[in-house]
Amino acid sequence: MGEQLKAAAILGAGLGSRLQSRSKSKPLSPLLGETLLSRLLKDIKKYPFVDISCALRAELTSAEERSQLPNRDSVRYLFVDTESSLHTLGEVHKAATSNPAHLFVTMADTILLPGDLHRFLRICETLGAAESAVLVTPFIDDEKPLYAHVNTAGEVSMFGPEAPQMGEKLVTSGMYCLSRQALEQLPFALSGGMHKMRNYLSFLLEQRERIKTFVVQKSIDVDHPSDLDQAAAFLKDL
Repeated sequence: MGEQLKAAAILGAGLGSRLQSRSKSKPLSPLLGETLLSRLLKDIKKYPFVDISCALRAELTSAEERSQLPNRDSVRYLFVDTESSLHTLGEVHKAATSNPAHLFVTMADTILLPGDLHRFLRICETLGAAESAVLVTPFIDDEKPLYAHVNTAGEVSMFGPEAPQMGEKLVTSGMYCLSRQALEQLPFALSGGMHKMRNYLSFLLEQRERIKTFVVQKSIDVDHPSDLDQAAAFLKDL
């Protein structure tokens, strides 16, 4: 049951309009002397992935910026102008050169302590063939949080915009580990007009995918310049 993760995908093709004052492309926004993307890649590459993809928004990434992207020799970069993060995942999936048992997926603007990332990846190694996982947190600082209703086995029973009446209030944190079975459902979801990642997660539950949770005390979703300042304070003592 489970195996070492081999493939990772970074989704960073959003418009990021509220961060335009810091960078046209959100993943290239500065954070503690680096960019969001370079910091994330540094943490991801501590794990022995053999296949890493990163999707950035084509219209917001200049030729000069593309030539200076980090780890260009070991990261497959895609430049797309997609409708949503789910469509971006679809483009990454189509461009994949392998068909791994599980794919680690992260939004480029998710800030997480490196130790928490490492522990989540280790949990992902234990997943069965028809199991996926989501990172969740009780720290709620999102404009439109997606709540995970979690059963006593630590699996998601429902996703939704409303907090559960009972139990801990947990929201998704922009990191996932998706099974091959889940990814095989992606083209059907997109062809049916599905747009958002949150809808895809609910769709997977309808398809009887088991989705386990891993709880971290805090993660930050960078949407505003103030979020970068908050992230800097969160990470400064590492």
